Amino acid sequence: MSELLAWYRYPVPNGTCYYENELKQLDKVIEVFDYCQILLAYISKEGWDFLITHYGYEGLFVLNDKSGWFDCSTVDELIECIKCQYADTP
Repeated sequence: MSELLAWYRYPVPNGTCYYENELKQLDKVIEVFDYCQILLAYISKEGWDFLITHYGYEGLFVLNDKSGWFDCSTVDELIECIKCQYADTP
């Protein structure tokens, strides 16, 4: 079984699990970012590692721009936001 990379609280009781296959889909990454923005989802450290490796910071900047999770106007600002989010991940 592949590793859980992100999780969304609904539908109850188990929520929605996101694995590598899901996070390879652009629309799913935007979906997770949207849910994270309203504090209903979680990205694990392994999830961040996958996203950074798979999309790069520039790709994540584009996806974040579609979601609007982080208020960043440059890739460097996004990197700092991700570092803060990553640091808060247990």
